[in-house]
Amino acid sequence: MDKQDFENFIERIRRGDSSAAEDLMRQYEPLVRRQVRMHMSDSRMTRMYESVDYSQSVFASFFLRAVGGQFDLNEPQDLVRLLVTMTRNKIAS
Repeated sequence: MDKQDFENFIERIRRGDSSAAEDLMRQYEPLVRRQVRMHMSDSRMTRMYESVDYSQSVFASFFLRAVGGQFDLNEPQDLVRLLVTMTRNKIAS
């Protein structure tokens, strides 16, 4: 995805475009779930929550804040860094 396509994609997400949201989930959910599995070391937590629980929480927060224009995302790597940080913060809290 080139820079212009990515900017258009993020703008669609900010406008609440459901197909863009589905594309984002399909493309980035495996990354988020992998981060959860890699960083969730407390066995008590793994019995109570699955990676999908954290993933849903991360994406819910992302979409709410993206619609509010809170993120400055210029390229796909910015989105990856943001999602990884959000995931780690969810696990830590």
